[in-house]
Amino acid sequence: MRTATTAGNPFALMMDPAGVRQMIDRSEALSRLSQRQCHPLDRAVIRSASAELAAYDAKIDRTTVYLPPEEEKSSPVVRSFPESVN
Repeated sequence: MRTATTAGNPFALMMDPAGVRQMIDRSEALSRLSQRQCHPLDRAVIRSASAELAAYDAKIDRTTVYLPPEEEKSSPVVRSFPESVN
């Protein structure tokens, strides 16, 4: 009766984790599943760019002319309109 109650009420499974573990260990369907464990966050995967892309980036870096930032002008900008708006 306890097994039927546990199976009918998923919250009852939280009260008996050892019993749940035993049921999992005895399950024939679960034992046939693949046992591979994946841990994708254990190590960082750094993917390198292709050689062609790296060569293109290096060419752009070599041929780009970097200009110094412009100095701010002290004179204010004045705009003149040919006709009166009002």
